[in-house]
Amino acid sequence: MPAAEAIMHAAASLFMDKGYRAVTMDMVADEAGLTKAAVYYHFRDKPSLMVAAVRATLNQARRGTEALLAGPGTLRERLEAVAGTVLRLPQPFSAFDAMLHEAESDLSPEQMVQVRADEQLVADAVAAAVRAGSARGEVRAVNPDLVAHAFVSLLRAGQARLPDGSPRFPDTGGTAEALVGLLWKGLDPSGA
Repeated sequence: MPAAEAIMHAAASLFMDKGYRAVTMDMVADEAGLTKAAVYYHFRDKPSLMVAAVRATLNQARRGTEALLAGPGTLRERLEAVAGTVLRLPQPFSAFDAMLHEAESDLSPEQMVQVRADEQLVADAVAAAVRAGSARGEVRAVNPDLVAHAFVSLLRAGQARLPDGSPRFPDTGGTAEALVGLLWKGLDPSGA
């Protein structure tokens, strides 16, 4: 793995596990198996490293989502595959939101725009699949962007945690099916 990629991977993992403020460039270097000088060679400071790591992670999530949505099966089955994958993630969306909120004061407005734009790309992949499903008659004509954001909101609900940090809904397959079922009822082409 190229050094910059190893650094971003290590940083993303640390930021999600420990939060933005707790992570140091020394910790990132140790996690990546590199020197601190190597980290600074590729990233001028912690905010630029965090933005690069988050953007790389979001783009990987977009590509994974697109691949699942382009796979075999009905739109509903493909949405269930996406939901199941998201529900198996070790960290919920809330950890990402908390980390980003913690870093926001250190980020420039341009950096926040970049992160938010890449975050939107994941929802755009879902919207494109809904738009295509509507064209095929799998779902009725609805605003695909609204459906995509509703889907992401349902996934957030499915990632709910108990006070001890364990998943509130541990049956990821059943939860994925139930969440898509909630969404699907409103997408039923018969309008029922």
